[in-house]
Amino acid sequence: MRLLLLRHAKSSWDNVRLSDHDRPLARRGERAAPAMGAHFAGTDLRVDRIVSSTAVRAGSTARLFRDAFDRQIPLTSRAELYHAAVRDLLTIALEECNGDNGARIMLVGHNPGMHDLARFLCDEGDPDAVSRLRAKFPTAALAEFDLSIRAGPEIAPDSGRLIRFVRPKDLPVAKKLAL
Repeated sequence: MRLLLLRHAKSSWDNVRLSDHDRPLARRGERAAPAMGAHFAGTDLRVDRIVSSTAVRAGSTARLFRDAFDRQIPLTSRAELYHAAVRDLLTIALEECNGDNGARIMLVGHNPGMHDLARFLCDEGDPDAVSRLRAKFPTAALAEFDLSIRAGPEIAPDSGRLIRFVRPKDLPVAKKLAL
């Protein structure tokens, strides 16, 4: 199973009256999410389904990424992803793969859960990427893991191989787009 974690892009704090759930993307986030999608459109990245938190900033990130990457990918949202903890995120990922151990599921959510899950899974991969991921999981960053799933519904700590970890500032267009 491949699990992709996309943290929502930079959110706006312009309207202090909005609830946390209803905060939209900041302009930087509106640039970063499609830039990440466009970057991956030309790579070997494959996604079967995108599942987003119901928070406005996460849903916007998921749509902007998908529209720049591949508009044919099914996109759904689940309220349980909003500020979900590691075990909740794993449960959602396993439910979404529907028993298909070859599924490629992208979760679009929030820190600290996304970063906690990435650190929970991360056992091997490029040492520099693993180090960067363990240090910080910034907005609009994407981590892809190849998971070893044994019989049963549990995903063990350190059971993932980090395939890639890309932050908006790693993109060739980062300076041009002020990411």
